[in-house]
Amino acid sequence: MADGDVVIDSEHSFPDGSRVRIFAVESSTYPGGVNYRFQYYDPTTGNEFLRYDNSQVETHGAGHHHRHEWTGDGEQISGLEFTDLETHLAQFRTELTELR
Repeated sequence: MADGDVVIDSEHSFPDGSRVRIFAVESSTYPGGVNYRFQYYDPTTGNEFLRYDNSQVETHGAGHHHRHEWTGDGEQISGLEFTDLETHLAQFRTELTELR
């Protein structure tokens, strides 16, 4: 694969209207060789519940790979260990299942 090649692009809607969007594209300028965003959100309100993403520079005091969760206390951001895209996506799906 080469920079810009889409690795995964999928979306799933749940009966309550919430959605999961999974997107990743090859990028040699991003840590791990991929730019990704895994997001669980409400498209009607725009509220996000859970998101995994990465950035080219360390952000949020959480490193390159990080997790966002919105609760009654607001947004919580924490760093994530990144091994590979498949492992990372499996971790997101497990957490999504526990959250729902």
